[in-house]
Amino acid sequence: MKMKKEDREIFLKQIFWEVVGSAFIAGGIYNFAVQAGFPMTGFSGISIILYQLFGVPVGFSTILLNIPVAILCYRLLGRHFFFSSLRCMLISSLMIDYVAPLLPVYSGDRLLAALCTGVFAGLGYAVIYMQNSSTGGSDFIIMAVKAIKPHLSLGKIAFWSDVGIILVGGILFQDIDGIIYGMVVNFIFAVAVDKLMYGINA
Repeated sequence: MKMKKEDREIFLKQIFWEVVGSAFIAGGIYNFAVQAGFPMTGFSGISIILYQLFGVPVGFSTILLNIPVAILCYRLLGRHFFFSSLRCMLISSLMIDYVAPLLPVYSGDRLLAALCTGVFAGLGYAVIYMQNSSTGGSDFIIMAVKAIKPHLSLGKIAFWSDVGIILVGGILFQDIDGIIYGMVVNFIFAVAVDKLMYGINA
């Protein structure tokens, strides 16, 4: 079935903004967060914790975590969101693995790295959320909670969903400074998402 011109333009526009958002996320994660050694959030953070506690391979546990959440997302948020999220997950992964390494990696003060990580990742995720898409993983949970509790902002949902992961990861790796910087990243990320999505005056 041939796609209508209007639908094709909407589709291409969505992909364009997914690429832009993924570029911001990749820069925040690879060029700032990884070098600074912040505790990982989302499913990656949970998988690392499971590996440290029980020796479960990171990739395997990430897949296991995604399966039930992906099924829930498909039923709750619909087919379009599910498949656009899979596409965006692929785009963001390629950006992190192949585009971000081409750019300089920041190796300075951890606080500045935290500020840049929060802003870059917040802007990137907000752009993707505005396209009714996500990068999969914990994003599925965030969007599912938003569907159930529409009065909650996406930034606040994301913030509270990652607090526990940051605390457990920081304690497990005995990095109290990492917990503090992780919370700074998480807070700025939440603010950036809400400000871009709901307006500066929200």
